[in-house]
Amino acid sequence: MNMNQGRHARVRLSRRQFMGSTLAGASWLLGTHGQAQPASAAPPPAPVGFSPWLRLEPDGQVIAYTGTSDIGQGTWATLRFLVAEQLEVPPDLVRVEAAPVVDTYLNPFTRNYATFGSIGLLSGFVTLGRGAAAAREMLQTAAASRWQVPVAECTSRDGAVWHQATQRSLPYGDLLAAAAALPAPQRPTLKPRAQWRLLGKEIPASPDLARRSSGAFRYGLDAVPKGSLRAVVLPAPTFGGRLLNVQEGPAMAVAGVVKVVRLENAVAVVARDTATALRALATLKPSWRAGPFADVSAEARRKALLDATMAGAGKQVVEERAPQLDSVKAMAALAAAAQVVDITFDVPFLAHMPMEPLNACVQVDPDRAQVWLSTQSPLDTQVAVGKALGLTKQQVTLHLQPAGGGFGRRLEHDFAVVAARIAQALPGQAVSTLWTREAELRSGYFRPEAAARVRLALAADGMPTAVRADLANPSLLEYSGLTNSPANGHDWTATMGWLNQPYAIPAMDLRWTRVDHGVPCGYWRSVGASQNHFFFECALDVAAARSGQDPLALRQRLLRGDPRASAFLDKLASAAGWSTTPPKGHFRGIAISSANGCLSGHVVELKLSRPGQFKIVAIVAAIDAGVVVDPRAVEAQMTGGTILGLSAALSGEITVDRGAVKQRNFDSYRVVSMRDLPPLKVLTISGTERPAGVGEEGVATIGPAIANALLAATGKPVTRLPLTRAGWVMA
Repeated sequence: MNMNQGRHARVRLSRRQFMGSTLAGASWLLGTHGQAQPASAAPPPAPVGFSPWLRLEPDGQVIAYTGTSDIGQGTWATLRFLVAEQLEVPPDLVRVEAAPVVDTYLNPFTRNYATFGSIGLLSGFVTLGRGAAAAREMLQTAAASRWQVPVAECTSRDGAVWHQATQRSLPYGDLLAAAAALPAPQRPTLKPRAQWRLLGKEIPASPDLARRSSGAFRYGLDAVPKGSLRAVVLPAPTFGGRLLNVQEGPAMAVAGVVKVVRLENAVAVVARDTATALRALATLKPSWRAGPFADVSAEARRKALLDATMAGAGKQVVEERAPQLDSVKAMAALAAAAQVVDITFDVPFLAHMPMEPLNACVQVDPDRAQVWLSTQSPLDTQVAVGKALGLTKQQVTLHLQPAGGGFGRRLEHDFAVVAARIAQALPGQAVSTLWTREAELRSGYFRPEAAARVRLALAADGMPTAVRADLANPSLLEYSGLTNSPANGHDWTATMGWLNQPYAIPAMDLRWTRVDHGVPCGYWRSVGASQNHFFFECALDVAAARSGQDPLALRQRLLRGDPRASAFLDKLASAAGWSTTPPKGHFRGIAISSANGCLSGHVVELKLSRPGQFKIVAIVAAIDAGVVVDPRAVEAQMTGGTILGLSAALSGEITVDRGAVKQRNFDSYRVVSMRDLPPLKVLTISGTERPAGVGEEGVATIGPAIANALLAATGKPVTRLPLTRAGWVMA
């Protein structure tokens, strides 16, 4: 996910962390040991003190290794320019590749090899950026020594070191051996923003964009060894269900079928090609034992969530870094309030629906396994596959491929483990397993359904003095296979969006109740913020309406202590023409959020077409991403986040009734198409604040902005998403 660079020179690293950004030359590794080692097609695990994030070839080519997955978010294109900028080489000479899945390449912030949390570019500055800066300084030092001149007189450009006074130059390839003998600088100097020639400007589209657009680009589904068998999976129809029996005869009678594989909660057909496997799968009539919640209706689950919020008996959220969390003060303010806004919300499960369906190709041999797949969590996948096969992670080799979308679904490794177990039934044979869209939806790992009761205490002047939020939802941390913070009695993802918001509300009381009905949940783009900003931003507009305030004016009062957020809100409102009177019959709604060091938000203008129907006239999105490294990528991420959030707000819903998912494909789980997209304008604000991540922005605020516009139009708050649940459809 794209990040934006700010005052990175101030980031302090230990020597061990710094050596994670040393330079590997074509036939040399440059590091503290100054030892020469032969190069290989992919960098081997480095000796102690080395970590080859970069490799320079004698012909000037540069290979940059990254632990950030290519899931279509554009980070690789930006990393390419980051290396070119810091190393002073033409971007055309830089190629980005996935790093091997070894501990050497763990993310310096998460200590995992995984892509989440919008830290792709930020971690790239620490690894690739500092590595390129170190390489540049070492090459300049080697050239200065050869010329017998002060290193301060040497500069770099176009893949060479130049001596300014004499205009002599040496290409990097001629200096690799000499640079290898030098100690690496402990604190390499990143080029300051004022000296950027490439970053901060509109970076050209990635060279592979044409292949992506034409369908020629190869994703995980395409990257399978020659001669691979194909498998398709049929999961249990209810969550927690188990396979009882299956008659294999009809499937095995289909020409080209190799094997029927029985799993604990699924059955698979392996054949010479996917079409044959699908035909054979349709002949199976498996019998299943129903899951433990097969008697629970969707409405019963919703009632359980709402009842939990009203009971108010949830676990109190305590966070040392959030002094506003003060239950006693919050409850006292509610008791003394001039008026209290008391409103209850609920939202459904949501699916990820990446365009590339889930897939993995696995070959299992007696003492090793190979996996070809698109994933956001290579290390966790490697460990899980090894555990399933009785192998160590070192015995599992991952061949990482670009993904046709992820949105958090590919953080889970369930599909890779199933593929490994299928391949285990055919030792020595590569088997490529595909999940149809129907099978993918049947398998789960959704954004959790959730409910909230929000109470806002308002003073006589309409200012909020406290908020209490009683939240209820399943714990995604209990289901997710991603190595992240464990639940430990409190799922911190359930409160995302409450504690990092910029509003100055003196006291807050957050309570969370775990309500679980056996539906696997996982990370969804923007995670808990996707529902919590809907709850809070809509409650603010209800408070504004009750106290006779303009929603923008109320937010401006709440942001007086945060100059950056206040300025951002003003720019968003100005871009949307908030101060002007909308045309007759038109209404506006606003919502903002703060996450990953980034501010973002939307203003929506709509008009009512007829009862229960509205038309969005315009959407204005804005994002303050700190120092913008790649304006095109920031705009693209905000656009994509807006469309994903719009799809969820309008009709996105996974209905789990009696343990089974009702939706089957894009015909019943609708997403916004290009022809349906309302006019959208994106305002990108470049500032001087800390680095910010943009990969999850736009998702959380488009829904509440629409809901708040509908509140302005009707005087009735929207308390349910999608809007079809609340009786609304978009014309």
